[in-house]
Amino acid sequence: MPATVPFELISPLEVVFQGDAELVIVVTTEGEEGILPRHAPLLAALRPGVLRANVVRDGTASRLELATGAGFLQALPDRVTVLADETFRFEDVDVAKTREDLAAALDRNDRTGAELAQAKLRLIGRN
Repeated sequence: MPATVPFELISPLEVVFQGDAELVIVVTTEGEEGILPRHAPLLAALRPGVLRANVVRDGTASRLELATGAGFLQALPDRVTVLADETFRFEDVDVAKTREDLAAALDRNDRTGAELAQAKLRLIGRN
C-alpha cells in the first residue's frame, strides 16, 4: 500500500473528513498545491476551489472531491489539516441556484463568491 498521511478537512459546521490520504490537492492563493506524505512544513491560505484527495478508508482507496470556500492548509510531514469556510459535496450543488449565485457575484464584483460558484460548477462538471 502506498504511504499515507493523516488528513482532516474541517468546516465550521462539521469535521468533513478525518482519515488517511495518499495525496491532497488544494487551491491556494498561489495556485494548486499537491501534498504527499512527509511533505515539508507548509502553511497556505486557500481560495475557493475544488479540493481533491486520494483517501484510504478501511483499506480501500477512493477519491474525495469537494468544492471548498476560502480557508487554510497546514501540511506537516506527519499530518495535513484543511480548514475551509464552506464545503460542498457533489449532491449538495443545485445547478440553477449556483448559476444565479455566480451571476449575482459577478454583478457585485465579488471575486470570492464568483470563485466559489465556479468551483461548485466545476465539481459537477458544468462550467
